[in-house]
Amino acid sequence: MSYTIRHQVFISSTFNDLKDERAEVIQAIWELDGIPTGMEAFLASNDSQWDIITRVIDQCDYYVLIIGGRYGSTTLDGLSYTEKEYNYAKKIGLPVLAFVHGDPERIPVGKVDKDPVKSSALASFREAVMRAHPVRSWTTGSELGGLVSRSLIKETRLNPRPGWIRNDGSSPVALLEQISKLTEENQRLRVNLEAVTTSVDEVDDTLERGGDQIVLSGFRTLTGTGIVYREEFAWKAAATWDDLFRDIGPALINETSEDEMKGIISRFSGWAEDPPEGQYEVGTAYITRECWNEVIVQLRALGYVSPGTKKRGVNDKASYWVITQRGDAHLLTLLARRKAPLKSTEAKL
Repeated sequence: MSYTIRHQVFISSTFNDLKDERAEVIQAIWELDGIPTGMEAFLASNDSQWDIITRVIDQCDYYVLIIGGRYGSTTLDGLSYTEKEYNYAKKIGLPVLAFVHGDPERIPVGKVDKDPVKSSALASFREAVMRAHPVRSWTTGSELGGLVSRSLIKETRLNPRPGWIRNDGSSPVALLEQISKLTEENQRLRVNLEAVTTSVDEVDDTLERGGDQIVLSGFRTLTGTGIVYREEFAWKAAATWDDLFRDIGPALINETSEDEMKGIISRFSGWAEDPPEGQYEVGTAYITRECWNEVIVQLRALGYVSPGTKKRGVNDKASYWVITQRGDAHLLTLLARRKAPLKSTEAKL
């Protein structure tokens, strides 16, 4: 399926003296299915005029410069808006198509600058443009329209630009969105496949698991008399890997963040020895980085957890983990409730 790309073209020139010529150029761009834009499109706004102009130029694919017999109104830095637009287009790398009047002496008196300062500025600007670009000359509006049309056809072929594409659901934009969704689904399927493979393959028998013990460590804050104690009151607690997974596992069913997992592990501080007696309150418990690294590596080695795959907001920088099929099967053996064994008399009945 083919898609029509419409290029946006910024038309830069003085206005009052070139109204007819601008109209011809606008018509020529429309006939090429382009999108002409320039000062005719500027609306009243609280933003400065120059801010509006630069935003419009930023959205364009090509820049058409028309030079007639006037330099135009100037900005505070002494440059005309036309020359300033031209400099900005060059700065951002926009392709420039320049068209200068081929016979300035024949331009009507009412359409030329009488101010010698502006006449000199126009001459300098014209010369600078002619040195920098292969310009085309024109003398009438209809001639200018034809020149712009042919030049744009050639430029779009030699120097293609992104342009605009209508997003009607079948455009490349929609296709890219679909590809993104399929990529996410593919990633989830890969994780599931890895989990299935892990559940089928035998885990290394030398790995600690089940009733084997791990010593969890961290520290607790003890607050008293306005002073916060931390590192002096470290805690250690021995637990089995099944004890640990019994607490962590349920949170992993629908994915959980790394911080939430650390918080669950820190609850084992309650299994540690109480801190020395004193006039203080026991505050938050934490685990050490070394303790966390040991736990997460072992759980991955056992095939119980894997990195989360759910799509989250761009500002969410947290790491997430999810239970695997192997981990889920093991969690069920740890937490699923079983019927109590029948008494001997009930068994006889």
